[in-house]
Amino acid sequence: MLYDADTVMFSAGAVVFDEANGQVLTVIDRRKTTPDVYFPKGRIEAGETMEEAARREVEEETGVVCRLWPKMMGMEVRESPAIGKTKVIYWYAASFISTSPQRLEDHEQFTTNWVNIDEAPNVLSYEQDKQLLNICRTHFEKRET
Repeated sequence: MLYDADTVMFSAGAVVFDEANGQVLTVIDRRKTTPDVYFPKGRIEAGETMEEAARREVEEETGVVCRLWPKMMGMEVRESPAIGKTKVIYWYAASFISTSPQRLEDHEQFTTNWVNIDEAPNVLSYEQDKQLLNICRTHFEKRET
């Protein structure tokens, strides 16, 4: 399928693992009556690589500095009627490095939460995030052996 470039928005994000504590990083979006829980992601800016965007978005949304794993974990395509565009999201897995001194985007509606890897599927709001977690978790477990 061919898409008109004006109708597509490109984003990148990451599933960040705190390997020492067996946790994964989530964002809680409180703008709706029932909060949404998902992985950090956002638009790729002009001149930015997918990898740079994923790292930047994680840090802006959560204050977490991460190291991306060498391989992209997946690509998601979803229709976003609210913005009238098709979103293409490039997903990476990453390892927690540190927290940055100050979050760049400090929104009251968004909070950050570390969730036990085993509990994460019960907490995530979207099925595609649960599927992404399974893909990343398979790679995470291979890294440990």
